[in-house]
Amino acid sequence: MDGTIGLTEARDRLTEILERVLEGERVVVTRYGSPVAAIVPAPPDADDRDRPVGLAAFAGAAASRRGLYATVVEVVALRAVARDREPPEIV
Repeated sequence: MDGTIGLTEARDRLTEILERVLEGERVVVTRYGSPVAAIVPAPPDADDRDRPVGLAAFAGAAASRRGLYATVVEVVALRAVARDREPPEIV
């Protein structure tokens, strides 16, 4: 199954695809003919420490929602600007 598969077919055959990926195959999932994801074997040393957490995990999950992803990028950029300025004086 090395190659590409449409989203609908991938959804219907996910268990079979995952079994083949466990054997080392790679599958690219397409949506309307454009690649949107690659299903590949996890590296043998992958563990929970390598998994993104917090905002990084949210941004990754939101990547397929272009408007939401752009908003997350903007929020992250604004956080950086806020950290660079002097805090207000508390009287």
